[in-house]
Amino acid sequence: MDNEETTGRLLSEMRRIDDKIMSLVGERLRISSEIGLIGEECPDTGFSVLERFRALGDMVGMNRTAAEELCRIITEQSSAAESLSKHKEQTKKNIAVVGGSGQMGKAIVRLFREMGHEVTVIDPAAGNGLTTEDAKDSDAVAIAVPISSVSKILEELDAVCREDTLIFDISSLKTPFVENLKKLAKRRKVCSVHPMFGPSVRSIHGRNLIVCDCGSEAAVNQAKGLFDGRGAEIKIIPVDKHDEYMSYVLGLSHIVNIVFFTVLRNSGIPFEEFRSLSSTTFDKMTDTFMSVALEDPSLYYEIQNLNMNRDRMLRELDEGIRQVSEAAASDDAKAFEELMLEGKEYLKV
Repeated sequence: MDNEETTGRLLSEMRRIDDKIMSLVGERLRISSEIGLIGEECPDTGFSVLERFRALGDMVGMNRTAAEELCRIITEQSSAAESLSKHKEQTKKNIAVVGGSGQMGKAIVRLFREMGHEVTVIDPAAGNGLTTEDAKDSDAVAIAVPISSVSKILEELDAVCREDTLIFDISSLKTPFVENLKKLAKRRKVCSVHPMFGPSVRSIHGRNLIVCDCGSEAAVNQAKGLFDGRGAEIKIIPVDKHDEYMSYVLGLSHIVNIVFFTVLRNSGIPFEEFRSLSSTTFDKMTDTFMSVALEDPSLYYEIQNLNMNRDRMLRELDEGIRQVSEAAASDDAKAFEELMLEGKEYLKV
């Protein structure tokens, strides 16, 4: 048998295996749908299945990162199939998304439509002529406008929406309008939501989503119910604690990455040269700070500038840099080693 015949036979065998792989994936999705119809949460979507995929990847010679990515894709699709089956039996809602033509607005619109809800986009950019007045009969309204506009939209919705309408924002910060949220939550279903992911995510499976309690337990429970069943990790916190946490989770992580590529730029060495000499750690950092560099500068400025907890975080950042710098420059390794050991203990690794 010549090389051409051998190649043809091998390609045919690969196609047969591809068909089998997709057939097995389809079978997994079918089982997930059945679990959704039963109404139970699938227990096989967390760390245990990730560990299993890593082990299976090692067995067949697959790169561990590739095995993890394959695991993520399959579990996301399984979670979506489970959720779609589950929501077939649930009441469909009329949901308005104010700012639904923005990046995060589109993501929320897509999510609710995938869940089978009727979604109305209220946004001048949508070109449909709708305003907040058109949210008056909605069961729920999501506010996905810039932080500086949330208070105005809350007031407009309060004037037109039914008393039982759930109203929530999805902003990255709450302090600029937190008093409005708490005031409204005393007499109607108002809470605050923060999806801890960007608009490009394919699924919210395994992603964190924060529901902030502004004083209305009914709103918190209903908001949680809207996002349940999609595999997200939902965390409920008091709205007054949100921005303190975000000064570190968002503010610190953003500023460290911006500082990282600013230092590289200031070095005068072309980035391509750094990439050609990069280590594993540098590559991981590069993936992160490049994604930060592509984000909206005005949004990142708001996250830094409007967070009233920013100054404390920045002081602690300065102190942390001082501690590490002094320990690294010391002739005695003990201080540096202690910093790393204390970090390891804090991180529980």
